[in-house]
Amino acid sequence: MKWLLIGMLTAIRAAAQTPAETAQSLNTQGNRVAESGNNPEAQRLYREAIQIWRSLGPEYQAHTAGTLLNLAVAMADDGQRLAAVKISEEALALHRRTLGATHHRTVANMNLLASNYLMLGDPDRAEALLREALPIERELYPRDIQTARTLEGLAYGLVRRRQAREALPLAEEALGIAIQCAGEDGMEAALAYSSVAEVHRAMGSGERALPLYRKARALYQKALGPDHPRVASILSQEGLILMQDGKLALAGEAMAQAVKSLKTACPGCLTELSIAESNLGLLRLQQKRYREADEALTSAVELREKFSAKLGPELADALQTLAIAREKLRLFDDAARLNTRAEMIRGYR
Repeated sequence: MKWLLIGMLTAIRAAAQTPAETAQSLNTQGNRVAESGNNPEAQRLYREAIQIWRSLGPEYQAHTAGTLLNLAVAMADDGQRLAAVKISEEALALHRRTLGATHHRTVANMNLLASNYLMLGDPDRAEALLREALPIERELYPRDIQTARTLEGLAYGLVRRRQAREALPLAEEALGIAIQCAGEDGMEAALAYSSVAEVHRAMGSGERALPLYRKARALYQKALGPDHPRVASILSQEGLILMQDGKLALAGEAMAQAVKSLKTACPGCLTELSIAESNLGLLRLQQKRYREADEALTSAVELREKFSAKLGPELADALQTLAIAREKLRLFDDAARLNTRAEMIRGYR
């Protein structure tokens, strides 16, 4: 009887809510569920809220944009980056129209969209958004976490263009802002630590990168659990440094665990899994375990072809590394075809 009464009271309260209050409640529930890591349920709640916002007409477009942005975050965290980009693009258009180009939510939307562009191999579109956002943030939000996100994105783009030295001051500034805004022991700091670590790794300074990666991984583990995709991705990058230091057994343990965790916890995280498989393939090449290298690198290429927004240097690099494995297996015709395709992709730039 008690449960029946509670259910009746809940139904009465729900009936008394306006549609706007119901949509806002669904959005809030989605936020709570997303924080617990249940992204599919969060997406369901956000979509239900969005349907209500849309039904309420143009004056609720800013509300629609906010929930669309939340939906895009949940989708990206679940590995659905291509779909998240479409949602985030719609949200950004609505944010620009309803709140203006300099509003904090608009800038946050730009950063999320740029991050997904980078992960999907579209650095030009990412950089355009980030370069638009940074002057706004410098003026209006100079010590804000969104400024840190923009600096991290620009640093990542420079690393991708093999300009790690130019990236370092941006990544270090982002870390300082993140710590000032959110403290040293949260996820905002974890992302900033990993960004600085990646720049040092790209510069060949593994001794500086490894402690920063481990700091970031510990923070993510504490907040998200040991099997979260962010933890696995950092573990794989740590494996690269161990490989460069000649600690091949330890590198293999780290990289294999990263691939296993990603396949189990987030099979839709194609970008992260492609990078982890590629790292493992590089290690197997160094260990002269060529068949295993071929398997990992083939998987990395196939995954990248599924999610890449455009042909780019990462795919060309992956094809050429796979060609090395095929040559070691004496599959010379295959290797030649892979190298030819890689050169064609580089020619598109």
